[in-house]
Amino acid sequence: MDNWDFRLVDYWDQTTSAINRSTLRLSKLGEPERKAACGQIRDAVRMRVHDLADEQLLQAVVSMVDDLYKYVNEEVLMAAALFEYLDAFGRTLTQAVRERGYVIRYVVENQFSGVDFLMLGPFDVFPRVFNAAGFVYICPQQLSLHLMQHDGITASEYPWAIAQYITEARHSGDRIVIKCHDEGQHYVFLEADYQEGALDIALRGGGAPGVLSIFRDDAPVAGSEVFVGFPEQKLGG
Repeated sequence: MDNWDFRLVDYWDQTTSAINRSTLRLSKLGEPERKAACGQIRDAVRMRVHDLADEQLLQAVVSMVDDLYKYVNEEVLMAAALFEYLDAFGRTLTQAVRERGYVIRYVVENQFSGVDFLMLGPFDVFPRVFNAAGFVYICPQQLSLHLMQHDGITASEYPWAIAQYITEARHSGDRIVIKCHDEGQHYVFLEADYQEGALDIALRGGGAPGVLSIFRDDAPVAGSEVFVGFPEQKLGG
């Protein structure tokens, strides 16, 4: 069997295209071998996490979720093996964080060039990637599209219809965030067309026990930074 026992960061390091490289490796395996490899990844991640103090684990999580965001903004190798790999390393890591008594709240304010990229990335690939890694994904603009489609408006009409739906979509997104707060779920919140107050609910609770807050308003390029608020206590502390 191939070796899948890496340093923790090597499962996702975007500077080495780790996710695409591992996805390609998995894609070349038959189904039984791929399942076995994912099992080896889960075991290895659990072992690495077991050896980390809480502070080290949370630092690793900041690296992981921000690299995932950089990843979805670059070239994504779309294959069934990708989501199996994300589940194997990503969900295993986020579950371990929750078991330690912490929740991850990753909030992004970024704009994107063109409706085509919105449809492909923030409205399709982004949620699939982050869901596979154990996050609830919330994007008001994506929710607007869902509301439009419910009313029979096609995706091609999005640029002209968004203004009619964005307020309702933001309220819907805030309700999902509040549910995540109440239930202690990890989430990624993406605001793709910022207006004053649009992030108030998503950013609420930073500094609360158990809450790892990560905020990005720079483009996800090399050398860019995120703002991080590390919790001083566990949930319920």
